[in-house]
Amino acid sequence: MHPLIPWFEAPVLKIPVTDPPLELHGFGFLVAIGFMVGGTVAQRRARAMGDDADAINRLIGWLVLGTFVGGHVGYGLMYKPDEYLSNPVEFLKFWQGLSSFGGFVVCVPLAIWFFYREKLSVWRYMDHLAHGMAIGWFFGRMGCFVAHDHPGTPTNFWLGVYGICHGQPDASVACHDMGLYEAMWSLAMFGVLMAIDRARKTKDGIQVLIFGLSYAPVRFGMDFLRPEATDARYGPFTPAQWGSMVLLIACVGMIAQRMRASEEPVKAG
Repeated sequence: MHPLIPWFEAPVLKIPVTDPPLELHGFGFLVAIGFMVGGTVAQRRARAMGDDADAINRLIGWLVLGTFVGGHVGYGLMYKPDEYLSNPVEFLKFWQGLSSFGGFVVCVPLAIWFFYREKLSVWRYMDHLAHGMAIGWFFGRMGCFVAHDHPGTPTNFWLGVYGICHGQPDASVACHDMGLYEAMWSLAMFGVLMAIDRARKTKDGIQVLIFGLSYAPVRFGMDFLRPEATDARYGPFTPAQWGSMVLLIACVGMIAQRMRASEEPVKAG
């Protein structure tokens, strides 16, 4: 089967409130939707379990900041270190280039610190965030898809997208689209987490760790489909592949620790 997704222009919505009109790009719109929907889902789960849903709302703004600051700084350090370190002003351009692992490195400790400071159960609330992140990540990666931000290598796979290949603007050639693939994974994981909530009780923290454990091998495998021209290699692997290995080991170890914990499993209401 040949690729089925044709080339399309990144959507731009023009809002005539200024002259010239204000432009709302598809990427920014979908990322904003992701934060709003993800926050709502996390709050709804917290409320269903009798927890403080407003705590999630107070955290969202910090996570938005952490995503863009950590994501952009991580992008510069991991993917373009020479360019960014030689011209540090590039670190201030938060709208140019984001790394998911850079965002994780900032947002995960930030969330843990926030819940600890608020005297809330860190593992319990991280599970709430996992549900929100799964659906929010779907919208965010769909933003990457419509902006053609993460083209992979040429392919005849049926989900290949024509005309997005790095250095090959030929509309007759299709390439893998990493944003689309991650969007599909995150939507599937949202379904998995919802199914776990419905089917069985789990100890606090298990669901967020399952989410991380699932992402690690998926991202590790997908990065083999990224061209070396756009994704630097450190040894045989990309920065995200090294991060995936660390994430996998950390999640396995913490799942083992959580399974040995003495508290009773909980079930979403």
